[in-house]
Amino acid sequence: MIHRLFVLLLFSALASCSSTRGNPAAENAPRAARIVPLASDRPLIALALGGGGARGFAHVGVIKALEDAGIVPDIIAGASSGAVVAALYASGYGARALEDIAVGLEQGALLDFTLFGRGWVRGDALQEFVNRAVGNRPIEKLARPFAVVATRARDGVMTVFTHGDTGLAVRASASVPNLFVPPLIAGEEYIDGGLTSPVPVGVARAMGADIVIAVDVSWFANARHNGDPTPLARSARRILLERELEAADVVITPRTILTRMLDFDYKLENIAAGELAARAAVPQLQELVARTAAGKKGIARARAQPAAAVAD
Repeated sequence: MIHRLFVLLLFSALASCSSTRGNPAAENAPRAARIVPLASDRPLIALALGGGGARGFAHVGVIKALEDAGIVPDIIAGASSGAVVAALYASGYGARALEDIAVGLEQGALLDFTLFGRGWVRGDALQEFVNRAVGNRPIEKLARPFAVVATRARDGVMTVFTHGDTGLAVRASASVPNLFVPPLIAGEEYIDGGLTSPVPVGVARAMGADIVIAVDVSWFANARHNGDPTPLARSARRILLERELEAADVVITPRTILTRMLDFDYKLENIAAGELAARAAVPQLQELVARTAAGKKGIARARAQPAAAVAD
């Protein structure tokens, strides 16, 4: 009896380990493809959402405030925990629906802990949650153009997924080393997108955005709010983050509650922090949108004038 129980437990553990690796043979596996920038006569707005663990609930508040002001992004890019909210938003959920999901979300819906593998969280639950939420649509079939940033584990190269399994791409992007078991995609392991693009401003710009709104909910954002002269002030990751933020047109940094990465206890407070910070940025954004729209109209008129002159 004991022997049989041991065999059953071992089989269960092995099955659990195998399920953590994604599905590298799937035809719909996430993949990078050449990014074709959008073009429009009106200003194209992108929202770039960065990582910060459970502080990522603040992204929902940001979206809520932007939508209340009539600012609806055309392009969405996400990295790490920001990729979760970004995927749902890109799939078509509005701010109020996102808030309802966030308020009702329990930790167990996203986190499947394991004693096996190179991490504490398998990642299957996160992948399945995202795919259910987006109606099992691949990235390229979502309502808005969407890109997910992940990092190839073997060489630290940034990968931008724009096609294929949305849930698996988000899982890869959110796979913090030593916390999540890295998923396997087309024979490669992938880890936290925040390691190579903390807030994917450059990706959003490459997708054709005229205006990029960056949302920083990182630990460094908290340090800036608190005036903390952290010993990591010149760390490589902070330098990378600051370069990305400098390339954005507007940076929103919610004053989130500094919690453990997987702590859902303060999600309401962090949603409120995101809303407050975004509302403060709305006047700047509205002015920028108006100025960009005027500039685009001027260019369109200039291009049309030679044709009109020839016609005369």
